[in-house]
Amino acid sequence: MSLLVSEKTIRIEGIGEVLLKKSYDSRNIRLRVDHRNITLTMPYQVSEQKALRFIQDKKIWIQRSMIRQQRTKKLQTVFRENIEFKTRMHRLYLARHCKNTIKSVVSGNRITVWFPDHTQAEHPKIQQVIRKAVIEAWRIEAKKYLPERVHELASRFNFNYNKLTVKNAQTRWGSCSASNNINLNLQLMRLPDRLIDYVILHELTHTVHKNHQKSFWNALENAFPGAKTSDKELNNYHLQYW
Repeated sequence: MSLLVSEKTIRIEGIGEVLLKKSYDSRNIRLRVDHRNITLTMPYQVSEQKALRFIQDKKIWIQRSMIRQQRTKKLQTVFRENIEFKTRMHRLYLARHCKNTIKSVVSGNRITVWFPDHTQAEHPKIQQVIRKAVIEAWRIEAKKYLPERVHELASRFNFNYNKLTVKNAQTRWGSCSASNNINLNLQLMRLPDRLIDYVILHELTHTVHKNHQKSFWNALENAFPGAKTSDKELNNYHLQYW
């Protein structure tokens, strides 16, 4: 944990409020944009004038980041008490309680989130807990479903892979390493079965063809007819937007 020396909020035209933090532990100037919250953390010896110049230099990047994050926020699912939400194997239940805490449990086929009875489910902190619980449900489902499905498809189409890893990635549905290790995103559980198979076979094909040249697409098409159409359909699903 950084040892803070001071905090100060300033307003910059075209950006809004920026929180300046000085810390003994900081070695470099660090800038963080989280929706409308902008925080600059800097070493103790850095002057405020230098920090302001740094912000001005990054002004366009800050503005673009804020726009991008606001767009992401608008596209994200809002979990409400009166709207049903299901994963492949779990159903979300939102419950009020008399405590001031937010609690989540993923058990059996239920995702249960308790929140204070004087608040609304749409509160950002409650939404954050719900999203983490949903990800945990997907993690459980992915570990049950994906290894078996990868093994089945690899056997059917004579692909050999080394190791399978399932994790929550932010940029890719899957990847294949030079040593034929397959990495799959647990958010595949959001997709229809056909697109899950497409991603799996896409990565399995990379165990033979490491690039996306014609030979790769020919091999993938043999295993999964309509591969390029499915690849375009996959663009309708965004890892940041759900």
